[in-house]
Amino acid sequence: MQDDTTGTGLCLCQQDSYVRSLKSTVLRCLPAEPSPSSSVAVAQGSGKGKPIANSFAGTGRSKPAGAPAAATDGAASADPYSLSELSSSLLCEVYLADTPMFPESGGQPCDQGQLLVIPADGQPAGSTAAVVNVLAVMWKEGALCHVTDGPLEPGTTVEVRVDWQRRYDHMQQHTGQHVFSAVADLLLGADTASWELHPLDPEMHRSGDYGCVAVDLTVPQISAEQLLELEARANAELRALRSVTPLVLDPRVAADVERMESLRADPVFRGQLPPPEKIKGGKLRLINVERLDINACGGTHVRSTGEVQLLKVVGAERTRGHTRVRVMCGGRALMALGGCLTREAALTAKLTCPPVRHEEMVDLLLRDRREGSKARKLLSAELAVHVGRALAQGPDGGGLAAGGVPLQSGQSWAILHRQSSDLDFLSLVATAALEAASGLQLLLLTADSTEPGSVLPSKRAGAEDGVEITFLVAGRPELVKSAGARVAEAFGGRGGGRPGRFQGKAIGLFRLSAAVQAFREAVLAAGLA
Repeated sequence: MQDDTTGTGLCLCQQDSYVRSLKSTVLRCLPAEPSPSSSVAVAQGSGKGKPIANSFAGTGRSKPAGAPAAATDGAASADPYSLSELSSSLLCEVYLADTPMFPESGGQPCDQGQLLVIPADGQPAGSTAAVVNVLAVMWKEGALCHVTDGPLEPGTTVEVRVDWQRRYDHMQQHTGQHVFSAVADLLLGADTASWELHPLDPEMHRSGDYGCVAVDLTVPQISAEQLLELEARANAELRALRSVTPLVLDPRVAADVERMESLRADPVFRGQLPPPEKIKGGKLRLINVERLDINACGGTHVRSTGEVQLLKVVGAERTRGHTRVRVMCGGRALMALGGCLTREAALTAKLTCPPVRHEEMVDLLLRDRREGSKARKLLSAELAVHVGRALAQGPDGGGLAAGGVPLQSGQSWAILHRQSSDLDFLSLVATAALEAASGLQLLLLTADSTEPGSVLPSKRAGAEDGVEITFLVAGRPELVKSAGARVAEAFGGRGGGRPGRFQGKAIGLFRLSAAVQAFREAVLAAGLA
């Protein structure tokens, strides 16, 4: 099995980031299972990172009795697990003779892609899947491990295809980060303490970091003017079309040792060179941005700063004594700009004003919304008092005219249901009703989440509806306690509250009739007229 100590000590993508596909052979296929993904943030000096923990862990499953040992000499051998043992619904670890894919490390996410089975001459693909997807790539026990969504038979010839859109995006962002970090050092004397390339996956990053490259600079704060200057200088360096090339040095070779010493004195060299024993495979890889930056790095990069296209600063904040600057490069920046322009056009049409007045118009709308909310709250309180007083007068007191639906009532109890109301409204109704009629001892007030006048779902038990019901039982504490428990049980939920108030929520308008019946039983049990 080929590992990172053979040849140059570098994986293929570190030698040539533009290799998109190649033919290879499956050496091993083992079961795997997902584990909590680790953070990709790494400590570094101006872009020099360290490998992170694997995002997937092996199952730890023991080898079947009598199974042959795994191959160690690079030749395909019998796999200790047969394909019948590897369910296609499980993740698998696939090891190849060679691969162009990049393993997650140094702040840069891994590649993804596909493995396409190439049948032997004249032979069908057999029981193996024609295509399996590569979900993650990592270093594991000195070899590149591909986490796939299906198994492959050892000895199978496959075409390894890199998701080029994802790879090139990472190349643009990573090279842009090198340029930005170099410019921050030149203009502010700020080193890069850490950086992170956030993948375009909203499920992984729900914060403002989504889609950005986050660069932590070792300065406590950066002014808005300085951010503009950093952005302008970084874009000038991109337009300079500086070549971006890898430098591979071997500390065991005298000429390379001399070169390393000269690099330390180069004004564009940043970071620190690791000691020889820490260099994977015995070779040191640096990225040289022509006359701008030389930095130890294992990531994939474009060949020229011109391919980055542009860099846009999208935000900055203080963090642990440093300043975190968020940037977007290349295709990401263009995609973000396209989205901004689309939203701007939509807002222009809706607000009927030019973009320069959008903020002013939104402020006016927010002010109107606040004032309208206050007015609605006052009107709602006035209406609740009116409904409560009408309810206290009984069915002939105007409950229907007030917008309520009196279901049943007696001399000392009443039931009212309203659409589009909430618990605060019901509480005000209860207070007004109990104050207006000293003879009222028990109330059941309910409300639903539908709009006034809308067609309600069937009230038949078992009918599927998602109407949210709010209920309040109010009155004499000893009556409320027993009646409230019955109502809550009928609604299929729980409730609670203070003495004289029992409240809760339920889903399903069809439950209302059962709750009303439970309340009536409590009324009869209490001997109320």
